[in-house]
Amino acid sequence: MIDTLGSPWLAYAVLVIVTVASRLRCGSWFAPAAFVGMVWSFFVGASLCIVDYPIPGRGLWMLVTLIVAMQLGALIAHELQPQSSAAATGSDWSNFLDSLILPCRRYALLSGAIALAGCVYLLFTSLDDFGLPFTPLGVLEVGAKWTLLRYDDVFEPWSVRLLVTWFHPAALLGGVLFACSHKRFDRAIAVLTLLPAVLYGVFIGARSAILLGLTCWIGGFVATLCIQHHGRLALFTARRLLVLLLSAACLLGMFASINAVRDSSWQQDFVPQAAETQLENYMFGSPAAFADWYAHSEVSGAEWGAQTFANAFDVLHLKSRIVGRYTGMSNVVGTERTNVYSLFRGLIEDFSAGGAALIAACIGGGAGWVYGRTSEKPRAALLWLSAFYAAMLYSPLVSLFSFNGALLAWLLGWLVFMRKQTGPLLLPQPSLPGQEALP
Repeated sequence: MIDTLGSPWLAYAVLVIVTVASRLRCGSWFAPAAFVGMVWSFFVGASLCIVDYPIPGRGLWMLVTLIVAMQLGALIAHELQPQSSAAATGSDWSNFLDSLILPCRRYALLSGAIALAGCVYLLFTSLDDFGLPFTPLGVLEVGAKWTLLRYDDVFEPWSVRLLVTWFHPAALLGGVLFACSHKRFDRAIAVLTLLPAVLYGVFIGARSAILLGLTCWIGGFVATLCIQHHGRLALFTARRLLVLLLSAACLLGMFASINAVRDSSWQQDFVPQAAETQLENYMFGSPAAFADWYAHSEVSGAEWGAQTFANAFDVLHLKSRIVGRYTGMSNVVGTERTNVYSLFRGLIEDFSAGGAALIAACIGGGAGWVYGRTSEKPRAALLWLSAFYAAMLYSPLVSLFSFNGALLAWLLGWLVFMRKQTGPLLLPQPSLPGQEALP
């Protein structure tokens, strides 16, 4: 029946209409219903404009159905949300945000130091194993070597991965710290929490590491701002538009640099460049790739989370992880091929199309409910909304929580955000006379 719905542009129009209606109803682009629609309206629209092959309408309608299901879940939660009878005072909010600065700074530095140690260990062991000199070109050649090895199922040692995975919680806490503190020292630390992710991405020639760190950072940053502004955070201000443009320029530069690292050969010059088709394919190809996959593939049997939480299943020896996540490839731009199919392919393969729609609606509903209670439960809101924003930003590629580092980030986030005392983490602290618990 879904084949009769026609053009993929009609599906895109439905997505845009629901997104605009969600923004008008909820009052902010950062409300979960509007946010997920805004992210996917951008990527689907760009994909429709740049792909070189016809996008199957049946596949794109399925993608839009899952996105709209998430939006409807969030809208229902918004409408069912009871009116808060008590509002936090300015002093309450100041105390809450101040209480996050010290633990976020402390554990962001600790996590970042562990991850940075892993990066340094990886670099020098790789230089020794590959027989490369400790020079700028030698360091860049390490990334090219690891790129080739990775496609032969050869990975970094477990000791390196256990250390480096701490860049995820460092980035999450860094984003929260940047939003909470206005001191230059704290903000410098917050920005530096992205360094291990960048170095790791360069040393193994992988864009995903940098994108994962940036996604975790933005998730924590945006969630904290939403709580500060009581869910009424504005998106289109001059300052935020400037930040968006600068971020886009940095991503383009990162893409060109990592491509140069991946394609470089020993004793060749490092020349940052990015073919236009490669850029379009990597950044905007996933909606078209998903539509093509869904229109031509048959899903047989549920995998019950093996795709959505791929690395966790691999560690538990429940199902082996495939390098690149999928062996099948789709042509979307020129001769470039992609195996990036978005979060929603994993949900369908794990729970079937109907189950994926139900889970998407539950995710949206949960996020919408938490978003409406930021004033009453700011700590829980910070934990869950940061995970939601980060997961939705990464959803055009794959499930964010298919990476164990992301699970670690929000586990540590739970320990940091949910505690109300100011003593050392995990250690009890006696309360002082007259001391009141923070909200």
